[in-house]
Amino acid sequence: MSSKPTLGYWASRGRGQPIRLLLKYAGVEFTDKRYTDPKGWQSDKYTLGLPFPNLPYYIDGDLKLTQFSAIMRYLGEKHKLVAVTGIDRHRALQDMAEQQVQDMMNGFLKVLFDPEGEAKPQAYITGTLEPQLALFAKFLADKLWFTGGQVSYVDFMAYEVLDWWRRYSPESVAKHPTVGQYLDRFEALPAIKAYQSSAEYNPWPAFGPRAKWTGK
Repeated sequence: MSSKPTLGYWASRGRGQPIRLLLKYAGVEFTDKRYTDPKGWQSDKYTLGLPFPNLPYYIDGDLKLTQFSAIMRYLGEKHKLVAVTGIDRHRALQDMAEQQVQDMMNGFLKVLFDPEGEAKPQAYITGTLEPQLALFAKFLADKLWFTGGQVSYVDFMAYEVLDWWRRYSPESVAKHPTVGQYLDRFEALPAIKAYQSSAEYNPWPAFGPRAKWTGK
């Protein structure tokens, strides 16, 4: 058995990308298993010993995890990418920000994968995306990161969804310099900059072919 952990996800960014970014930031060598065909995933789905087979999955020795949030929290704790322990207020704010990011992700994906929907419905952009951007800009205010002065696992989640939006509706993100500065600051982290400058990194597609918008 490989001593390296394995991340399994589709050959797209989606919910797999924040996990990849966190692992790269933490300097973890891992097997990046990307499924290009649903048949490939179906052949593995019930053979890996996953308690609740799903994508993404993360296998680290005898620990086998699915569920995006569970994987992010585990890696955050393991690599000390969490709000300062013992300070309830900071942990509560971190948890709240995580759930808000999850809501943003889920709402966006619902729009993109609606078989009856449009690729870029104006009602979503003006009624949901832009108000949420305003709330995020206000929450960040003068903080470097979502938990204050240190990077946490929530930042990897937040960066991903905010970068989706920057590509999806650049004019909306441009209204909030605080958000643009946050994205620039994240991309300037040495490990992230090195990864995104490497041949290993590919920003496309953001989502699978069934999505109304795949990032281009």
